Amino acid sequence: MFARTSLRELAHKPLRTALALTGVAVSTAMLVDMIMLGSGIETSFAELLGSRGYELRVAPKGTLPFDTEALIPSMSSLRDTLETVPGVAGVAPVLAAAVDLRSGGDGSAETPQPRRAFAMGIDPDEQGVYRLIDGAIPSSSEILLDGPTALAMSIAPGDTVGLYAAGGFGVTGRSIRARVSGMAEFFYAAQGDSPIAMRIDDLQALAGRPDQASFAMLRVEEGADPEAVMTAVSASARRVEVVTLSGIVSEASERLSYFRQLSLILGSVSLLVASLLIGTIMAVSVSERLGTIAALRAIGISRNRIVSGLTAESLLLCALGGALGLALGIVVSGYLESILSDFPGLPEAVRFFVLRPRSLGGAYVLLMLVGAAAGFVPAWRATQLEVVSLLHAEEP
Repeated sequence: MFARTSLRELAHKPLRTALALTGVAVSTAMLVDMIMLGSGIETSFAELLGSRGYELRVAPKGTLPFDTEALIPSMSSLRDTLETVPGVAGVAPVLAAAVDLRSGGDGSAETPQPRRAFAMGIDPDEQGVYRLIDGAIPSSSEILLDGPTALAMSIAPGDTVGLYAAGGFGVTGRSIRARVSGMAEFFYAAQGDSPIAMRIDDLQALAGRPDQASFAMLRVEEGADPEAVMTAVSASARRVEVVTLSGIVSEASERLSYFRQLSLILGSVSLLVASLLIGTIMAVSVSERLGTIAALRAIGISRNRIVSGLTAESLLLCALGGALGLALGIVVSGYLESILSDFPGLPEAVRFFVLRPRSLGGAYVLLMLVGAAAGFVPAWRATQLEVVSLLHAEEP
């Protein structure tokens, strides 16, 4: 009965109802996006790190992977040491360096200008930083490219390219010719990085960094405790920093706390706007129906039933506007994601807005609670007036 009565009242004032629904929808969309933003980066970054099965990272002392240009020296001996630590199932060293990539590889004037690329030296059998899409894992003097780079440079698997140490093209410098063995997806490459992968010994020779690595990924044996393995690794290799995935995620989350604070502030503002809007609409609606409330009270309808009916009207307004707001929020989050995807330093796979049922459900529940409170207050205040006072309030 309350739902039918509420629908009648909302339909009786179509312009007011439309404006209220629009306001609630916009507030809900902002709330949804802010909840998604508040936990989106941390969630997607954790999923990215954990998706490859390497629970630990080893980096130069006092740094995180890719945090600085510091390198781990004598990586081969360190790798031998790490592989003897109980609980360590595999070690995958990675070297990062900037190189110049040129199609053709012969250096002739007719070939296109070189392109700065983000090269990763890897153990090809350990696909911790990439996933092979087409072709084969690289052997000696072979590389993997990502799709956008290959398309931009008109390179296909089987082609030969030239690789030059950064700044070495056109001057005396190190260079190699390499064959493109396949295409790959790179997990930690940022937007516009032009990532490539090659054997770590090839990149060490090209970059002039013999037996060095930027960091190493450690795979923990099934059933082993990553924290216990981290302690054992730290004891065996004191000259490096050992962190778990949770530690990296926590550090990244702290550095990006700005977005979490922004989401908290804007989410709170959206809830406040929604409560003020619904409260104002319901206050006006209740004031217009004081005579009706007095008549209901006069014929014996209890205060609780009247308050319940008016609160149900507020909840219905929130339910309809909230449903529109959820859809609007999903659309807007996609647009905002396209803008923030160019944020410097973040892997391209990391997302700012992560769509989760929990986020949508949380936003909807908060909105309904605000709507219930906004409808209850003016209804309760009206029913506390005596019937005679209500009737006098209706007199012209």
